Amino acid sequence: MISSSFGLISTILYSFGLSFFNEVYLSLFLPTILLIFIQKNALKSILKKMLFLNIFIIIMVLSAIIHKEYNYALLIALRANTIILFALLIFHKKSLFDIASGMQTLKLPDKLVSLFFFVGKFIIIIKQEFNITKNVMKIRNFKSKTNLFSYKVYANVIGMLIVKCFDRAEKLKNSMILRNFQGKIYQNKKEKSSKEDFLILFSVLLSLSIQFGKVSL
Repeated sequence: MISSSFGLISTILYSFGLSFFNEVYLSLFLPTILLIFIQKNALKSILKKMLFLNIFIIIMVLSAIIHKEYNYALLIALRANTIILFALLIFHKKSLFDIASGMQTLKLPDKLVSLFFFVGKFIIIIKQEFNITKNVMKIRNFKSKTNLFSYKVYANVIGMLIVKCFDRAEKLKNSMILRNFQGKIYQNKKEKSSKEDFLILFSVLLSLSIQFGKVSL
């Protein structure tokens, strides 16, 4: 199991390193291939998540194709998918709290760690509320159409979500006050470093330094 702290270091180095290259090098795929081998049992579920995230990548690629920037479109597709696949593989089965704990292990500011954790937590809450509302609409046999009634329903749903979000935010705030929250998240136990951590970090550093076998785009 890859620790969150090493995962964060590897992901930041890999993402920034890959984004600064104007060309794609074969050596840059080494860490991702290594992670695929380590997480091979979870590859199917990870690829499903990638398909959803590719909706946004396709929009950017199409924009480049429209302007006849074919090489740039291919570069965007390869670079974005490689970074996303790397992050999904390295943080597979990691909870929001695990990542926040990893940030704390790296001695990042407590306020930054807390902000990351609560923003992430609130996004999960919004998603839960949206899924509940969506299921209620299905039970009531609502069918989306291009008419005034459908628009009114959507407006009501958005309004309800905003109200519920404010309500949940207030409850979360009161809960933190009652628990005497001091702006710091406390870890139950620290993650131990493993051979996989050093292997992945080494592969990232190696792949960024190697300039051989590059593919011009």
